[in-house]
Amino acid sequence: MKFIRRHDGLTYQFVRDRDSHGFQSYRRIDADIFCRRLPGYGWVVCDAAESEIWSRPFDNAGFGDRPPEGVWVSRKGDKSYVYDCVAG
Repeated sequence: MKFIRRHDGLTYQFVRDRDSHGFQSYRRIDADIFCRRLPGYGWVVCDAAESEIWSRPFDNAGFGDRPPEGVWVSRKGDKSYVYDCVAG
């Protein structure tokens, strides 16, 4: 799966990783950044320790088995971006 930033087309590719909290998780191919489903919270993009959440779905927290495709929003420091999450 990949996240494509709407502002400039920057793309982050994620690949399947080990299970986390009973669900498949995904790791960004260039960093220790993960897309995981957190219990009671839904799907997020976070650091390995899950102490900082950087992105999440905009319209639906996503409680399914896979990260929801569509619009995600991110925040890192004072910057925010809109991404499209797409399979493949």
